[in-house]
Amino acid sequence: MGSAGRGLSRWIEPKIRRILGGILAAAALVPGALARADPAVDGSWSLLGTWPISATHTHLMPTGRVLFYGEFGEGATPPLEWDPATGNLVTTSYPGYNVFCSGHTFLPDGTLFVAGGHIASHVGMPHASIFDPQRGAWRQLPDMNEGRWYPSVTKLPSGDVLVLSGEVTTAGVDDPLPQVWPFGGSAWRDLSGAQLQLGNYYPRTFIAPDGRIFVAGPAQRTRFLDTSGAGSWSTGPLSLHGGRSYGSAVMFAPGQVLIMGGDDPPTSTAEIIDLNSSPPAVRPAAPMHFARRQLNATLLPDGKVLVTGGSSGAGFDNASAPVFQPEVWDPTSDTWTLLAPAGDYRGYHSTALLLPDGRILNAGGRNIHTWQVFSPPYLFAGSRPVVASAPSSLAPGQVFFVGTSDAASVQQVSLIALGSVTHAFDFGQRLVRLHFSQASGGLTVTAPASGIEAPPGRYMLFLVNGNGVPSVAPIVSLSSASPPPPPPPPPATTTVIGWNDVWKYEDSGVDPGPTWNTGAFDDASWKSGPGRLGYGYSALGTLLTRTTPSQKSVLFRKLVQVSGSVASAMLDVNFDDGIAVWVNGNLVYTNNVGSLDFAKSALTSVNNANATAPLPGSAFVQGQNLVAVMVKQIGPTSPDLLFGLQLSIAQ
Repeated sequence: MGSAGRGLSRWIEPKIRRILGGILAAAALVPGALARADPAVDGSWSLLGTWPISATHTHLMPTGRVLFYGEFGEGATPPLEWDPATGNLVTTSYPGYNVFCSGHTFLPDGTLFVAGGHIASHVGMPHASIFDPQRGAWRQLPDMNEGRWYPSVTKLPSGDVLVLSGEVTTAGVDDPLPQVWPFGGSAWRDLSGAQLQLGNYYPRTFIAPDGRIFVAGPAQRTRFLDTSGAGSWSTGPLSLHGGRSYGSAVMFAPGQVLIMGGDDPPTSTAEIIDLNSSPPAVRPAAPMHFARRQLNATLLPDGKVLVTGGSSGAGFDNASAPVFQPEVWDPTSDTWTLLAPAGDYRGYHSTALLLPDGRILNAGGRNIHTWQVFSPPYLFAGSRPVVASAPSSLAPGQVFFVGTSDAASVQQVSLIALGSVTHAFDFGQRLVRLHFSQASGGLTVTAPASGIEAPPGRYMLFLVNGNGVPSVAPIVSLSSASPPPPPPPPPATTTVIGWNDVWKYEDSGVDPGPTWNTGAFDDASWKSGPGRLGYGYSALGTLLTRTTPSQKSVLFRKLVQVSGSVASAMLDVNFDDGIAVWVNGNLVYTNNVGSLDFAKSALTSVNNANATAPLPGSAFVQGQNLVAVMVKQIGPTSPDLLFGLQLSIAQ
């Protein structure tokens, strides 16, 4: 074999071994496991599929589709969205920065809140953004106090979100300041009285029965955070095993937290932390069949907990000791049951996500782009209950009707919050069993009474029959206990630049020098035209010239008169491929731009992207203001470029 063949062999053989291991490992480790192959006992896996990136951060959207983005440099590309019903995979809009190693959860309105990101290993982004699945657009929020890499994000009973921990610039040194983003608000609330370096990657956080935030790990010392006022910490019980780095945790019932696996070398132990007792108590749970590190734990509609993936070998992410067989924990009997083996190793950077039809998406891993869907045994245990009708929105404590012809067989009605998972922990999942009774044509059900029991947001509504078979869940919205007080009247807003306004522009591809975005530059020789401006698109106000090769940067300038001081401003942009905006010579916004060098290209290709960002009022002066924009092309053969901008100010 030549050197090229040996190189190919070195690349392909580990992948063959890894995937074949998923077929053979169960036979080697558990005699007779493959021979049994009864889906009603073991469950069943779909065939392996492959995506362009690793599903390192995975979210079940209110649309029923799955949004995911990848690891390292993949986080600087537009996230992808997969439709479990059709199998379609589409590219979504780009957040404008690398969102790998961010924390995330869903806001009460079903939008996805993302905090932190990746500059380099152990160096975090200070950015936070909101993704709207209905518009397919990102909106960047004001920055946090510092960068955060591996932060946890927890939705509070009010619907506000807590951002906790995350490394700033150094391994092992995390941001000590907890911050709260108020739902519908415009500024961070700092918990200055609760500054503490936890030293945890992605702290495992839950809402305790008293409304405080409980940190269940990965460190051995658990803690409670009171987010009222300036915030305060108090200590909780010690876990029995010790530290559980890259272990997982779930709240399987109100006030009951199961922690399992993790550590190095990995452990098979599990524990239950009872937050309902006074003081909180810790007791051992039955150990798993396999020691696991880098595992995922997923709440199921029947109240059980599914554990997938992980490595049983010593080391950070030991792919030579993969655990292919999932196992499911029954909280009633405190027993673990092994299930059918997966087809690929799921370790570091893998995710597992419950879908509305009761299946589980299992995907990703370090340099692993494969995915599979697992159908648990309950999907082979007979016919499913059918939800014929259900309200789309619920209020706390509301008594509501679920239409079903299967009411007599239903044994459980539950809400499970939409999952948002990364790095062995799901920030979003929460299971709440609901009180119900039979009624003519269906069930009478009572919604959770408070945000402590179930924070406002989107939930899957499952009916589960006596055989443990779940329905396909509609996604419903649960509101807050009481609507927030109306905000003060907003300041008067004026649109100072409209989408169709005239811009001066330079599209020759020749760099006019470093002062082009300042008031000192003379743009008298530049051409002018109304928005939107570009080429390769229809319905343009101005058709720009496409050079050969395509110019890497096109520049735009516009003068704006402002009378009086500016309290705040809102920027809306429409672009292809990258954009940077300056006000009075100061950079105020970038999206998909790696370098501001005129001769550099955009980071990645985007089409007809839209984004919104708040700007500080201090960027503007009374009188004349200069808005300057650089739009970047992805490459020399790209056939299209687009620029549009709207700017509104509040005074």
